Amino acid sequence: QGQGHSPSPRAGRRPSGGPGGPRPGTRALSGRGAGDWPAQSAAAMDWQGDEARLGQLCQLFTLASSPDNNVQQQVMQTLNQFSSMPDFNMYLVTVFAKMQGQSEVVRQRAGLLLKTNLGRAGTIPQQVADYIQANTLAAVRDPSKVIRHTAGTVITTIVNKVGVASCCQTLDKLAECLGDTSAEVVEGSFNALNKICEDGVTILKQFWESPPEQALPFVSWCTERLLPRVFEYASPNAPVHARQNAIECLNHFALNYIFNDPKYPQFQPYAQRYVEVLGVLAQDTDVAVLRDVCKGFVCVIENNWECKNPQMCEVVLQYMLKASRHPEYVVRLEALEVWTPCTNSPLMLQLVRPMLPELVPVLLANMVYSNADYMGMEQSQIDDDNAGVPDQIEDIKPRFHKEQGDEDDEDGGQSSGGAWGAEWTARKAAASSLDNLANAFRSEILQVVLPLIQQKLEDQSWEVQESGVLALGAIAFGCMDSLVQFLPRVMELLLKLCEAPKPLLRSISCWCASRFSQWICHEQNPNREEVLRSVLKALLQRVLDKNKRVQEAACSAFATLEEEARNQLVPYLDDIVQTLVRAFQYYQAKNLLILYDAVGTLADSVGSELDKPQYVQALLCPMIQKFDTVPDNDRSIIALFECLSQLAQNLGESFMPAVPRIVQRCVRLVLDGARAAQMWLQNPNEFEKPDREVMAASIDLLSGIVEGMMESVSQVLAQQNFICVVPEVLKDTALQVKQSAFALVGDCAKNCIDYLVPFLPDILPLCAKSLRENTSATVSNNASWAIGEICVKVGPEFMAPYLDDILQALGTVLTRQHAPQQLLMQNVCITLGRLGLVCGPQMGKSFGDFAKIWCEVMKTARLDFEKVNAFQGLCNMIKANPQGCMTCIPQLAGAICSFYPVPPQLQPSFQEILHSYKQTLGTNWPGIHAQMPQDVQMKLAHLYGISA
Repeated sequence: QGQGHSPSPRAGRRPSGGPGGPRPGTRALSGRGAGDWPAQSAAAMDWQGDEARLGQLCQLFTLASSPDNNVQQQVMQTLNQFSSMPDFNMYLVTVFAKMQGQSEVVRQRAGLLLKTNLGRAGTIPQQVADYIQANTLAAVRDPSKVIRHTAGTVITTIVNKVGVASCCQTLDKLAECLGDTSAEVVEGSFNALNKICEDGVTILKQFWESPPEQALPFVSWCTERLLPRVFEYASPNAPVHARQNAIECLNHFALNYIFNDPKYPQFQPYAQRYVEVLGVLAQDTDVAVLRDVCKGFVCVIENNWECKNPQMCEVVLQYMLKASRHPEYVVRLEALEVWTPCTNSPLMLQLVRPMLPELVPVLLANMVYSNADYMGMEQSQIDDDNAGVPDQIEDIKPRFHKEQGDEDDEDGGQSSGGAWGAEWTARKAAASSLDNLANAFRSEILQVVLPLIQQKLEDQSWEVQESGVLALGAIAFGCMDSLVQFLPRVMELLLKLCEAPKPLLRSISCWCASRFSQWICHEQNPNREEVLRSVLKALLQRVLDKNKRVQEAACSAFATLEEEARNQLVPYLDDIVQTLVRAFQYYQAKNLLILYDAVGTLADSVGSELDKPQYVQALLCPMIQKFDTVPDNDRSIIALFECLSQLAQNLGESFMPAVPRIVQRCVRLVLDGARAAQMWLQNPNEFEKPDREVMAASIDLLSGIVEGMMESVSQVLAQQNFICVVPEVLKDTALQVKQSAFALVGDCAKNCIDYLVPFLPDILPLCAKSLRENTSATVSNNASWAIGEICVKVGPEFMAPYLDDILQALGTVLTRQHAPQQLLMQNVCITLGRLGLVCGPQMGKSFGDFAKIWCEVMKTARLDFEKVNAFQGLCNMIKANPQGCMTCIPQLAGAICSFYPVPPQLQPSFQEILHSYKQTLGTNWPGIHAQMPQDVQMKLAHLYGISA
């Protein structure tokens, strides 16, 4: 919900996994065989350019610096004419690498244009590639650092384009250059090799699921030719630039799991050597080297490398504690990353425990705003009065549609904005570490951290006070129980700080107050009503603050409180609705997104209590105004639609006045999106990929209307049957669109089946197709759920023609061997149970195919109405085909005995089924009975009077 609820780790901090295929147009890891090295082409080596053209090119690159737009346009036109020459790239590499009398700027421009051309080229003739490689390799030795680095990017582009196997001579020469006596040559070679390794490792990860043969040329070159040389330079005796490049190069492999993943065993012997290098370079004095050493240690700890042992970990953690207070910011930033992964390992927690008295003050010291925080901060976080200043387009982060079934971060927050800002900093790393350590050590950490927080809250500096509030919020979840006795005083202080003169102190105080929402609203809080009233009053005042970032933090904090308070908000609805309506008039574009979230959460929290004429009219008026004015291509439309969907679900028929215009626009957006998707799929080079997020949000809004209006939605469908869009969008390849469409099908089946029936001959086969493909668990879940909702409404005769196809598809999900998806399997079993309830006799012949796995999966399912319903279907299927369970009686007994006590509607059927099987098995029963776990045997005896 909103921004900044918790010190959550930054998104994408470390590269994860290795899915995906090779990038389009690259063959970096394949090519000719590793031993098939190209001979330098004599024709290419002898190429001579036209001197006049070379001179003209140099003049063009010089003129490119002109501030005159007309001159620049002429330069571009002439360069475009040049680019039609078949040997244009030969001219460019000549200017770049051989014409050392030209200025650095001219040569660099030639090199960058060459790199761009090579990247765009289809195939590069071998003789051209050889000529470019030979000359660019010479530029790696250039006295100019700019030219050396540009040469590195050109070589990397060539390697990506033609493959490692076709560039072995060049790569080997680069590796040999590392032994050169010239520091400039070593630096230039390392720079190029680093770029090649960075790209190569990225592509290795893309081949994660592919046969390793495709990666063999790159793997062989790295392990046999490159890494042994790089390790020589990862030494205190090497020059500083070589140490910097060597550890950076090694980190490309280590941080991307290449050294410790069994997929590429050739790299594994280097893991131990890499850890030894980290230990040696840990005493370095260069900041860049120390930063990369810290990154490496974090990687080893976080990914639990095999070479890790308790003694080594203890030494590493002591080192990282020291590095966490290093005077250089970039070293601290990386070192602080180690403490969160420590909370995922019992061994590491054991080592951290005695360090807490020394570690916690270091974390708190890093939580005070630093220059890096201020540099990464929007001016709007500091300005005192900026509520009336419109947001710039770059201030508004892209909004992504939250798909049905998606979960928030653990704390319901996102990693930017509010009390946090967008950039990851040492302050955030320290707060995130303290949050995770508090969750791990709970009351143990409190005795260390609480006096320090108190000291900071009493400090004269507002920045130190602010860091104390941040620390208090960070420990809130982990230490809540032990903090209860202090919370009345804590809350009093926080609400006072919500009115502090400094906007940053006001915003962090709002965030921190919301972190204690569970205590505020807890039934055992003796002053619950009084505390909730005072917190609500303070937050609602700040929702209308004169600073935009305080508005953001307060609105987000209010949304968090709403989720916890729910019906406790009802007495304050007048003030809440009035404040939110004023905010609609007051908020700029960015904060509107959070306001939509707060309004939607309010509807979900108080439900039908919001369905009062004064509230409905007050909220719908600004919402519909926004709906009417927001353009189709504005990303805020997604947040607006999600909010309208929540209002529709909770306001029911009161939402009706807004429905016709909403349905009309949603249908148009869905059909436009489907058409655009079709055109793009047919011709991806000519058309842009359409925005499927808006399509999915439109479908979900239609679902919200159906769910909220229930049977009354028939009045809308009679005027405009929007279900007509469903078969079309179910053919879309975008998973979020299919997921939303299947949810709409299920909602329509529940509430307006008559309008859905004409489309079912198209929809049911598409449900089965999606289950067979199972490209996404959430899509499959929704397809399975939709089938269950349809079958209970249309009955056995309607389902008969589709039953075999559907059963085969559902069975495919259950019997899929790799990566079983437990929740999906349970949902599929529930659907099979519902089908059994409706079509029991027709399902008899297929029942035996899935009976055993059905019983195993449903044994552990949560005890609720759906489980009872599914077992009623099981009883129907057993009665239709008793032989279906004959091979899995122990599993059946285990599933039946998962009900304790037994629901009255199931008791007679269970009793009859179990006694019937015992009687049928006769003398074989004791042997079957002996296979059952002891607890199942006891329940059978106690509940059903059945023994061996």
